[in-house]
Amino acid sequence: MLHPARLFFLLVFFVLLPFSGFAQVEAVRESASTNPWTENYKAAVLQAKEEGKSLLLLFTGTDWIEICQEFDREIASAPEFYEPVSEKFVLVQLEYPKDNRLPKEKAVQNQLLRDAYRIRGFPSVILTHPDGRPFGLNGYQAVDPATYASQILEIEKVGQDKAAARKEASTLEGMPRAKKLVEAIPSLPGNLAARYYMAEMAEVIGIDEKEELEATGAFRRLIADVQYSAEMQKLAKNVEWSRMLELTDKYIADNELKGPALQKAMLNKAGVYSQMKNSASEVETLLEIVKMDEESPYGQEARKQLDRLRADKLEEQLGQ
Repeated sequence: MLHPARLFFLLVFFVLLPFSGFAQVEAVRESASTNPWTENYKAAVLQAKEEGKSLLLLFTGTDWIEICQEFDREIASAPEFYEPVSEKFVLVQLEYPKDNRLPKEKAVQNQLLRDAYRIRGFPSVILTHPDGRPFGLNGYQAVDPATYASQILEIEKVGQDKAAARKEASTLEGMPRAKKLVEAIPSLPGNLAARYYMAEMAEVIGIDEKEELEATGAFRRLIADVQYSAEMQKLAKNVEWSRMLELTDKYIADNELKGPALQKAMLNKAGVYSQMKNSASEVETLLEIVKMDEESPYGQEARKQLDRLRADKLEEQLGQ
């Protein structure tokens, strides 16, 4: 598996697209008086660096999702939101149309960013430093634009406090340094923090060999999850299904997975069996997931997949 520091570099590099020049920054500024949003991520990054701001990325589908249309109308287009927020952020709107038709360059940019931040639904708001590392996120809420702006600015303050803690950690050594690094890592869902703050997590693990800090064990699991995901993606690209099953079994055993973490890994196995057209093993795995905990999100997903398989089987029988 990749070394944590190397994987961290690759993940951050993946987010930052090549820059094409400062002329794009001026174009963003010229339009800001009438439209505070830009669709040009490269120019937004340069502007954020120049002006000492962060980035607010809005992932949306305003041409086909009603809630995105409402968010655009009630929040994103309201001066009560964008005027105070623009003092701290460069605003980037990333559209994902229903027909997926976008100019090639924009389509590549938007897909890279969607993959980088693991966006699963729209609208999603990701707050990042200019280097691409996220420190907060938000989504649709039925609040007025001023309230939504206050929420974003509160998250921005926490993000800056975390950045200051990382800087302070660089002046410390030993366990005080580890404790300050734990404090400095943003609270983000899933393994998103490990994807972008792996270097800090790895340093905590290296210092706290006896796992005196509660966070150290969690960091180990998160890093292992990121590395496992990266290896699974590589094997899937090469259509190495058997090795994906072996890797998943090893991941489960090495990390002694239980509960939702185990259910999640087993869903991956079910997906591999599906690709292999091994229906019997797929169903057996899904049933085992449901048996563990039918009410968990992963148990519900397994139940949904079982229902789909039953419907497909019934349709096949009726067609004979």
